[in-house]
Parts: sequence; C-alpha cells; structure tokens
Amino acid sequence: MSRIRGAFTLFELLLVLLLIVISYGLFAQNFSISSPENESVKIDKLNLYLAKIGGGKNRISLRCIDNCNECRVLVNGEDKNMTLDIFEKGSTVNAYYHYGRRVEKAEFDDYHVNEYKKEKVCFRMDIYPNGSSDKLVLEYKNRAYLFENYLEEGRVFGSVADAQEFLEKQHFEARGR
Repeated sequence: MSRIRGAFTLFELLLVLLLIVISYGLFAQNFSISSPENESVKIDKLNLYLAKIGGGKNRISLRCIDNCNECRVLVNGEDKNMTLDIFEKGSTVNAYYHYGRRVEKAEFDDYHVNEYKKEKVCFRMDIYPNGSSDKLVLEYKNRAYLFENYLEEGRVFGSVADAQEFLEKQHFEARGR
C-alpha cells in the first residue's frame, strides 16, 4: 500500500528558500531604484544629470561649498538634502563664466546653510525651468569642461585657454567670418 505524502520535508523547504534568495541576489539589482543622494556623477555629464532631476519644470541649482568637498542640490531654491560626489577632496576647482567668446573668472555668492551659517561657494551651476542654463567653463584636474547647453554633455579640453580658443572660433564661425 502506498502512502500519499501531504507535506514537504524540511530539506525541500530549505532548498526552495535558498533558490529564492540566490535569485533575488542575482536579479534584484536590475530592478532596484537608485537613490539620487550621495551619487557619484561624472563631471562631463553633470548638466545632464541636473536637468534629469528637474524634469524641465523646476529650477535646479548645484552649490559646491567647503572648498568643493560638498556639493548640494537645490530644487526651486530649497535645499533637498541631496549631495553629489563630484570632486576629489582637496582638489583645486576653478570656474569661469563665458560670454560669447570671453571667459572670465566666476565669483559666486555665499551659500546660506542656515540663518546663522554661510559658506563660500567654489562652483555653482543653475538650470532654469525655461530650458536655459549657465554657460560655464570648469577647470579641474588639468582639464577644462565647457558647459554650453544643458541638453548636451560638456566638452572636455586640455586647458581653459583651449576652451576659450574653441569659443572664439565658434563665435567667428557664427558671424560668418
């Protein structure tokens, strides 16, 4: 007479559980939602990343303080407690505005951390709701990054002088000279 088994053995249950855990470990990373907080962002894609956060409807501002060791994201002027890991600690960062073909050293207003504390800003980038953005040249680690359009990656040059030369050439080509 055969007996019908109505329950699983402990070994079978543990085997199924082990398979579920392994499957989760292998495939769950593909479906996880990444948090934008403390993300590491490539410098040449910085403007694209900020535009993605704003979704074309908000003013997105990046303020780097504490000698560019901390970069904070503001949405419509409000600090969202998002920090981006952009620059290596102790690195020198220089920012320049570009106007047509001129490149001039940028001076930024202080960032008010709270009503009693303000920090000197070493780098700032703004993307506005109307789709425009700051025109900047960023000097970092013997390279110059040119941000002209928030919808395109930044251009990379060997120096600020190379970036300025490119801008001058572009300016003259636009005027048909």
